[in-house]
Amino acid sequence: MSSIERTAYPRLPRVITLKDLQQSFTPTADEVEWVNGTSRGAALRIGLATLLKCFQHLHHFPPLAEIPPEIVEHVSASLGLSPTQALDYGGELTHTMYRHHRKIREMLGVKAYDEKAGRDLILKTARDAANLVNTRIDLINIVVNEMVRLGWELPAFRTLDDIAEAIHAAAEADLHVAIAQKLNGEQRAWLDNLLHGELPSRQTRYNQLKRSAKRSSRKHLDDLIEQLHWLEGLPDCKAPLAGIAATKLKYMGDVAAAMDAGDMKDFRPAKRHAYILALIHQMQVRARDDIAEMFCRRISTMHKMAREKLQDIQKRQRNLSEELVATLDDVLEILAEKLDDAETGAAVRELLAPKGDLDPLRESCAAIRVWSGSNHLPLVWKPFSSHRSVMFRMALALKFEIPGKDKSLLNALVIVLANESRKAEWIEDEVDLSFASERWHKLIRRSSGQGHPTNRRNLEVCVFSHLATELRSGGVCVDGSESFADYRKQLLPWKDCKELLPKYCERVGLPTTAKAFVENLKNMLRETACKLDAEFPKHAGDVVIDNRGGISVKRTTAKEVPASAIALQAALESRVPSRNILDILANIEHWTGFTRHFGPLSGDEPKIRNARERYLLTTFALGCNLGPNQAARHLSNGVTPHQLSYTSRRHMSLDQLDAACRDLAELYLRLELPKVWGDGKKVAADGTQYDFFDQNLLAGMHFRYRKMGAVAYRHVADNYIAYFRHFIPPGMLEAIYVIEALLKTGLSVEPDTVYSDTHGQSETVFAYTYLSGITLMPRIRGWKDLHFYRPDKSTTYDHIDGLFTDVIDWKLIEDGFPDLMQVAISMEQGVLLTSVRFRTKSTPSIHAGLRPTVRNSPSVSMAC
Repeated sequence: MSSIERTAYPRLPRVITLKDLQQSFTPTADEVEWVNGTSRGAALRIGLATLLKCFQHLHHFPPLAEIPPEIVEHVSASLGLSPTQALDYGGELTHTMYRHHRKIREMLGVKAYDEKAGRDLILKTARDAANLVNTRIDLINIVVNEMVRLGWELPAFRTLDDIAEAIHAAAEADLHVAIAQKLNGEQRAWLDNLLHGELPSRQTRYNQLKRSAKRSSRKHLDDLIEQLHWLEGLPDCKAPLAGIAATKLKYMGDVAAAMDAGDMKDFRPAKRHAYILALIHQMQVRARDDIAEMFCRRISTMHKMAREKLQDIQKRQRNLSEELVATLDDVLEILAEKLDDAETGAAVRELLAPKGDLDPLRESCAAIRVWSGSNHLPLVWKPFSSHRSVMFRMALALKFEIPGKDKSLLNALVIVLANESRKAEWIEDEVDLSFASERWHKLIRRSSGQGHPTNRRNLEVCVFSHLATELRSGGVCVDGSESFADYRKQLLPWKDCKELLPKYCERVGLPTTAKAFVENLKNMLRETACKLDAEFPKHAGDVVIDNRGGISVKRTTAKEVPASAIALQAALESRVPSRNILDILANIEHWTGFTRHFGPLSGDEPKIRNARERYLLTTFALGCNLGPNQAARHLSNGVTPHQLSYTSRRHMSLDQLDAACRDLAELYLRLELPKVWGDGKKVAADGTQYDFFDQNLLAGMHFRYRKMGAVAYRHVADNYIAYFRHFIPPGMLEAIYVIEALLKTGLSVEPDTVYSDTHGQSETVFAYTYLSGITLMPRIRGWKDLHFYRPDKSTTYDHIDGLFTDVIDWKLIEDGFPDLMQVAISMEQGVLLTSVRFRTKSTPSIHAGLRPTVRNSPSVSMAC
């Protein structure tokens, strides 16, 4: 049987607060009048009113014994009658209770559930949704919502569960059989052999199938490429899985990943084969994502090493520069002696070339000239050469695609791959380098009269570097990938977006037409600039604008913490008693029942013993960052590492943990004390370095803390509640998760303002936060590199005119309005991940797409 607590089937709250009673169980004046006119006697009026309020809350009539006494007492007091804590419809009054049921349905306009029309509605709704959802819990939720929407009374939960179980089982069986029928006997036997152990390792190949990527070292890169080749050599999963919804595939793959070989053997053959195929597909996609991610990281590391090498060279050349300056000073002294030209020339020659050879001086000048700038590109080859073979293997393992018409980069990649085995430094191929910068042109090309025109080594580094950049920006996509797929294919069609546009714009407060949108931006920029110009003299001592428009902001002095605040903190710490974390978890579970979200992925009731206790202990271990072995050693109740590990793998998915966190957050929002601190509308975003298991792609060296780990990125509201938690690799631009965090909260209170450090500063994020109705307030850095735009050429200002260097291209924003709104609505509907979109638009690309429009739009929102 499904767990009722994990469904949307309405039930009375476990803990009823005074606020709940007042909001949900207080009869209105009209309802009191109706109750008084419908029933006689105090007891019957209390019963009728209580059943009315319970039905409005539940959409079904609960058993009388399950109605909490607090509700009965509150309703009786609201009617002005003597408080009572129980309803009594026993004996001869049972028919009166059913008459009250009919009166309540008539009063609310609700249809009574029956075994014909009501059951037919449930069957039709469940059958229509059976092929789209993953579990019978999802079916129950859809049926409940549909019956409430159509004004039907809900049947008993067992009725819904039995119907959902039958329809879901039939739909799943049909799906599994349809997939299995596309396999031949040899393929079925091969899939079954995956579950059999092999000597001497005694490990099944099914475990190899679930192997995940480790850190991006040379050895792990080779292992991952071999893993992808092995996965692609398995029975073809594209044809059998064609036409199946992505959510269904993900669910089947997640279930198969949580199972071991012994559990998979217990499945029926058709189900077993379908789930293994879904897992193969999921692991193939993940392997391509991991290889592309490793490819980008390795290229980034090579460029970082080259920059560091350039800095070392420049440091070593400081002595050489000082020697050349000293030589120049000696020349000036010779000239100051006012000798005739012949004597002066002879003295200078003796100084510069005492042995008659000027080559050492020329070499010193050439060295200074070559490495004095910031061009590190000539130095990339050396770190690239040590990983050259594996970089070629990664490029060959992935199938790259460019959505646009400019294929010059892929054409250059073909030439690079064709010359992989060549040893000559120069090759005869003519390469279109329109995608590359002038610096690369100088390194790769030479005049035709000097031999073959193309430098093979620099061409390889150039093509792979641009390939990594375009993968990050979305200009190049990987076939069969998820993170590096073409985001344009994920967008909602513009036809659907046009239908959602009025409602979306009304919610975020934006005009619905391109012309009105641009006019609104113009007015906002004018008003903000004029206000800043008028207020600027009052802050002239804090901010200075020089003649070139450069900004200098004076540092502010931090205020000392008052002694009274320190004393208050000490007093609080001395009075607050120490609490055991497990006791706290047990109390929270008693009041909220948050462990109801945990359980098998199927949605069934858990079959493990002492499920609640196991969930609490596993939550404790996860929250304290303890492994199962370490946690079991410190717990005194006899729990074993296997029990903790099994519970974590089989009963506590990320989605279930998020649902439990939302439950606790909602309860926290109902408390009175947090409301004193804030309303939860403002959040601060920042990341914290955490020690992490280093054999995964999240782990890396943090440039600030100088140690391995990952970054826990959080959004904490002004009422001290964590809205969002996400682990990201060190060095990742944190701004790309700003909107995703707010879209994923799922809470009754939606934040509208985000404060962040300089990581939140991004033109792309400024644009889409404005389109999402969110105010982004990051700490701004690099003032001297920012471009300020005036509304039009004719607008001037008295005090801040020197800031502005350009004019907004309003026509570009107006033309790009449909594309901007299509992206914004797609993100709001959840069909496009904001982190993927921001990553692609936050990285420079030769395939600009929407970027010019995005760059102009945030210029207005940043200023305002």
